[in-house]
Amino acid sequence: MTVYLKPAEFADPPPPFRVGVAGHVWLAEDGDFERDTRVRVSANTAHALIGHGVIDDLNRLPLMGVLGSGRDTVIPQEALGAAADLLYRADRNTYGAEWEFEVGMDAAGRRCRVRIDNREYQRGLLRLTDLLNAASRVGFAAWMRL
Repeated sequence: MTVYLKPAEFADPPPPFRVGVAGHVWLAEDGDFERDTRVRVSANTAHALIGHGVIDDLNRLPLMGVLGSGRDTVIPQEALGAAADLLYRADRNTYGAEWEFEVGMDAAGRRCRVRIDNREYQRGLLRLTDLLNAASRVGFAAWMRL
């Protein structure tokens, strides 16, 4: 049996579907790193990024950590432009095609799949690209967990 993620579940999906978060990182006056959360990455966007290979492409950049590992990964200032370019180019996959990706098995042993909602994915890409560009403009780094 196959289970498909429903659009109503994009924000808070059951396992094995994943979501993510992203934000800015900066050096505070006391010398410690601080961060905020500015973008929530839906399961639809997360699995589109994984399925289209965008996460693999981002992981080729000089990041601090590994995107897709479920841990916080820092995108340093020097990688922000290249990361934003990869997300901008990923938007091309959203036009004129339907995409569906296998995610894994749930606890009941059913295959789990997501049928990508391209409009929602486009909005997710735009939010992430804007986050990276804004961080670059003010001299911050960015972080993401997926």
